[in-house]
Amino acid sequence: MIVEFVSYAITNGQPLVCNEQVWPCIPALIIAAPDNFYPEPNIPTPTEEIPKFTPPAASPLLDTPKPTTTPQKQVPTSGNISPLRLTQEADLIAAQRAWKYFERNWNPQTGLVNSVDNLKWTTWWDQGSALLGIHAARQLGLLPSDLFQQRMNTLLRTLETLPLPATGLPNKAYSTHTAQMRSLNDSPDPQGKSGWSVLDLARFLLALDVMRSHYPEYSDRINRIVARWNLSKLVKNGWLNGGISTSTGKIQEVQEGRLGYEQYAAHSLKLWNIHAPNALSTPPVQTVEVDGITLQIDKRNLKNSGATNYLTNEPYLLWGLEIGWPDSLLPQVQNLFKVQAQRFQRTGILTAVNEDSLDRPPYFLYYSVYSNGQPWQAINVLGKSYPQLRFLSTKAAFSWFALLPDEPYAQILHNSVQNLADKNRGYFSGKYENQKLGINISVDVNTNAVILESLLYKARNKQPLIF
Repeated sequence: MIVEFVSYAITNGQPLVCNEQVWPCIPALIIAAPDNFYPEPNIPTPTEEIPKFTPPAASPLLDTPKPTTTPQKQVPTSGNISPLRLTQEADLIAAQRAWKYFERNWNPQTGLVNSVDNLKWTTWWDQGSALLGIHAARQLGLLPSDLFQQRMNTLLRTLETLPLPATGLPNKAYSTHTAQMRSLNDSPDPQGKSGWSVLDLARFLLALDVMRSHYPEYSDRINRIVARWNLSKLVKNGWLNGGISTSTGKIQEVQEGRLGYEQYAAHSLKLWNIHAPNALSTPPVQTVEVDGITLQIDKRNLKNSGATNYLTNEPYLLWGLEIGWPDSLLPQVQNLFKVQAQRFQRTGILTAVNEDSLDRPPYFLYYSVYSNGQPWQAINVLGKSYPQLRFLSTKAAFSWFALLPDEPYAQILHNSVQNLADKNRGYFSGKYENQKLGINISVDVNTNAVILESLLYKARNKQPLIF
């Protein structure tokens, strides 16, 4: 869920692009809760207790990427799936809790899912999460065949007639109630002047690829839907390419994505024959030490590029659950996990950083192991620090446990959040490190979808979702 509107509003309408010649940029904004229309939270009661990074080499860049032909796989249709079994009662209960969010926030008019509980607005990152959550629910037996088919047909009808701006790519935001284009502050955007996010669309395209592969009866419709889009605009000179609105009303194309997010998105685009070799193979990186542990970060930071180089869990966890980690990524992933476990051992503070929505201003923060030259920063999109709002991320805890189930610290994280839910709304985003602040009761699609993804990953014996 994109939060550029926060920065845009605070800076009196100044575009979020810098004059840097080497790295023209926009902040790699993924998810947030819009503070000017965020629903008034009702504080519920938690439920009861229950039992040196080297990206892989890229394929040559194609001039005009097109949707690929879906490989012919021996897979059952959606009506003939034998649900995977969750072998632990706690996992089954967790899946049922996370699915509550979708039952509350699916819109029968469009097939779209609200980004935040009761907020009829969305981005394509969030719809990628929603689609993967629905896939997980079907595979795990939470969603019967007839209801799954109904939801898929409703969504595909919406996508087949989705209004597109002159760019030929889906606008950054839409109404989940009407499927009409909206701005980032949820005002009408009938001409689609908000631009596009390549990171968001990459996640949605990954989700569409999962659906066409696992449910071949929908593959032709999905391919026709994507064929409407001007996919060639998603990559420029080998880099991920986004579009932002400017004060003149025109769309300005900019490089989008920082280390981690950038490579996750580039791998997602490869599923559709879209190649960004520079994003995959030559991101500008440097080595830093955090608490004595070596990590790689993006050289493009807020000061020199206008966009923060968040080193946080989100892209690496999604990469593992959905695509699978290449061997070249393992040192970075292992050290990212290790530095958080070590902080817990050193301070006694449970640590699982991430980007997450909050239940209080500024309503969204990126909590990172390292960003803009400093460790353990919780900052907003403008780089303002909120150390008092550092938090433990529910979706990060579930994901680490699914990916590294034998790690004692991953087990500790999982145990700390497995009951962090409202029985009618789904899982909360997390809890604050400051115990006086308690639970972060924000409820959103990304948290609950990623929990379902992590449970499906476990049920499939650690097989990434794209397979």
